[in-house]
Amino acid sequence: MQIEPVQWTFENIGVNEDSSPSELRHLADFLSKKQFDLVINLPMRNGGARRVSNFMTHGYRTRRLAVDYSVPLVTDVKCAKLLVEAMRILGGRAPRMKTHTDCMSSRRMIKLPGFIDVHVHTRDPGANHKEDFASCTAAALAGGITMILAMPNTNPAVVDHQTFALAKERAIAGARCDYALFVGASADNYIITPEIAPLAAGLKMYLNETFTTLRLIDLTIWIKHFQSWPKKYPLCVHAEGQTTAAILLLANLHNRPIHICHVARKEEIQIIAAAKEKGLAVTCEVCPHHLFLCKDDLKRIGEKKGQVRPSLVSKEDQQALWDNLDAIDCFATDHAPHTVQEKTSENAPPGFPGLETILPLLLNAVHEGKLTMEALVDKFYRNPKKIFNIPDQPNTYVEVDLDDEWIIPDAMPFSKAQWTPFAGMKIRGSVHRVVLRGEVAYVEGQVLVNPGFGQDIREIQTKMKHPSIVYAPTIDVNVSRPGSGLDNLLSPNMQDRSGELEEEQLERYNQLLQPVSHKSNVHFASDVDHPKLFGVQRTISPLSFSSSIRHKSDSNLNLHVQSAASSHVSCNLTGHHILSADIFNKDELKEVFHLAETFRNAIRKERMLDHILRGKIMASIFYEASTRTSCSFAAAMERLGGKVIYMDGTTSSVKKGETLEDSVAVMAGYADVVVVRHPEPGAVSRASQHCRKPLINAGDGVGEHPTQALLDIFTIRDEIGTVNGMTITMVGDLKHGRTVHSLARLLTLYNVELRYVSPPGLEMPEHVMNYVSKRGVSQEMFQSLEEALPDTDVLYMTRIQRERFATQEEYRQVCGHFIVTPQLMSRAKRKMVVMHPLPRVFEISTEFDMDPRAAYFRQAENGVYVRMALLAMVLGRF
Repeated sequence: MQIEPVQWTFENIGVNEDSSPSELRHLADFLSKKQFDLVINLPMRNGGARRVSNFMTHGYRTRRLAVDYSVPLVTDVKCAKLLVEAMRILGGRAPRMKTHTDCMSSRRMIKLPGFIDVHVHTRDPGANHKEDFASCTAAALAGGITMILAMPNTNPAVVDHQTFALAKERAIAGARCDYALFVGASADNYIITPEIAPLAAGLKMYLNETFTTLRLIDLTIWIKHFQSWPKKYPLCVHAEGQTTAAILLLANLHNRPIHICHVARKEEIQIIAAAKEKGLAVTCEVCPHHLFLCKDDLKRIGEKKGQVRPSLVSKEDQQALWDNLDAIDCFATDHAPHTVQEKTSENAPPGFPGLETILPLLLNAVHEGKLTMEALVDKFYRNPKKIFNIPDQPNTYVEVDLDDEWIIPDAMPFSKAQWTPFAGMKIRGSVHRVVLRGEVAYVEGQVLVNPGFGQDIREIQTKMKHPSIVYAPTIDVNVSRPGSGLDNLLSPNMQDRSGELEEEQLERYNQLLQPVSHKSNVHFASDVDHPKLFGVQRTISPLSFSSSIRHKSDSNLNLHVQSAASSHVSCNLTGHHILSADIFNKDELKEVFHLAETFRNAIRKERMLDHILRGKIMASIFYEASTRTSCSFAAAMERLGGKVIYMDGTTSSVKKGETLEDSVAVMAGYADVVVVRHPEPGAVSRASQHCRKPLINAGDGVGEHPTQALLDIFTIRDEIGTVNGMTITMVGDLKHGRTVHSLARLLTLYNVELRYVSPPGLEMPEHVMNYVSKRGVSQEMFQSLEEALPDTDVLYMTRIQRERFATQEEYRQVCGHFIVTPQLMSRAKRKMVVMHPLPRVFEISTEFDMDPRAAYFRQAENGVYVRMALLAMVLGRF
């Protein structure tokens, strides 16, 4: 196949056909003689801003000629790129395409979580010529890092309230990504550091020579810091060689978790691996310059530039790190920038910049087979998040191009260091885009967020502080069951520390799901002083309810269940009735969605989840017909290992006159959680007063359907990436549609615009609109779907509910007003979704099902994952 890109300039083309031979006429000759087999005619950037009178554009003429001469024509940028990429894959050489249009192609572009660098030197305050928060966090975003933990060896060092406040002031003004600040251990601040602990990323102890004034030589000072620093907060040490063994012994004697920074040598990683085998609560990190560089590289880098602490190691040491990758918990840059002038001076300070290169280097290692993508995410996101008790960053992710081949330049663009020890290395994999809290923070070499956009994660956690919820006392019981991944995350030392477990929060989701190798002994910093924000008061079921922590027993894999009052790991939904969308706050939604996503990922990877609700029973009571809600609740319960018992209004004692209240009270005696659907509005709420177990509303007539609203918002987030800023149009029977009643209420937690389109007489109820209005959400009613559609991001269709009408004639009069067809959807955005709670009757044509915007079947599937999360939370099993 011969491919030749042809540039086309229209400046010299005359409108008059009788003008001298032009490029356009030349193109006509090519087309008429069939010398082109395919024409790709892409629009110019901003080329749409033309006057209506100038309809006969040159682009139009080109397309018209191609059509007239029956030559295949491509005019869409995305299609053109896909076509060119396909030709390249088939063996041809892809032509160069001169376009800066940002689009997806068949290149392997994947989405990863926002990464966390737990070891960064910002040089701010005191050495802003080397780096500051603005430049450092810009470099972080360019490297796919959305959160940094900043080290305390600044000038002045962060060692007390005053210096901590100064560093925080600098971060607030300059940080573009999220952050937390370490406090440094000095010879005399062990008394005051516990006061700073809740606001700090952790305590950093410098025990070997490095670029700082904070080195601690006296062993008695080490002991004082170990005794004073609260065990529930991270303690990190710079320890090399024999010091590593000494600090492990001290940590074991004081029975506390410890994190060892930038492990570099064979002897260090081997003793850490051995400590993990013995059950010590130790975690560690390794830096890219120790994984990808060694002493042999000093000739290329230069002896002075190559100064770093710990120093570059031998190839044997480097290989030992790769051989013991299972014992390494985190990847961290130890980003320590100095200017080129400083690094080439007589007394060159130690340190390498690394924020902009760490992720490409790791992606290249994945390409070479040295590392799996799962391990990369574990060590650069999941484990740092667990160890340092880092909260979620909502709607945050990184897009990387796995196929992008490039050579690391002499200097990366954002760090003030303006040099890199990795210069000249050929890399496969690059950062394409970074989204932080819903904002595009970086794309294609440009940082788009301003200094000050970053948030202090510890301050956020402090604001979430609230009094603990007191539950009725429960009796400790032993439940025999197979072990989970959580069991291996507790070291033998931690097994006997029942009092200290009150201070150590155990990670909830991934521990339940992920089997952990015997070498992975990750401990978790607790944040028991900062539980989730508790929102609207909700009904608590009369039965005492226990929220469990899993403990590894002395001799077997039993579970020990403690009361929520003593565990400090209770969930706000534990033991509560779920009757209305009003009970949720935004933090709880995030909790539900995070767990639902975790369950979904586990199912797709065929991981077993049947230990989570093993031994639990759900009572399913449906007085109305149901497919999706009934079956998805049942599937959710059974996937988590529970069982389901059923009751309906046609085959039960309801036929004998038994009331709803009595039926629910009886079924609650047989089950641990009750799910009820009833045709009468308010009936489920009334029945909950007679239910001593948690009761979930699965729909009460024309009232509410809170779990449907949960899965709807989960789907919007999943399909579009965010809920904030969306225009959501609800269409159909809004008067009787309980799904839209709950959804409208729940959407008031977000910054959205609501639009309503309905037949006459089926408008959204006034009480729902008043509820939405009082919460400041914009609402607008439309008579025509065509009018509302062009600006819509989410089109939420509903059926006209035949069962709510007195006569068939009344039903027919309101049918058929709004039907989604491919022709109608040509008016809609290309990036939007169409949703429907189902079942559909005629409101969405089956011809539209293959459109990628048709999300309703994916929406129905999401119901299983969301209800799995809700059941696990209500039953206190995470």
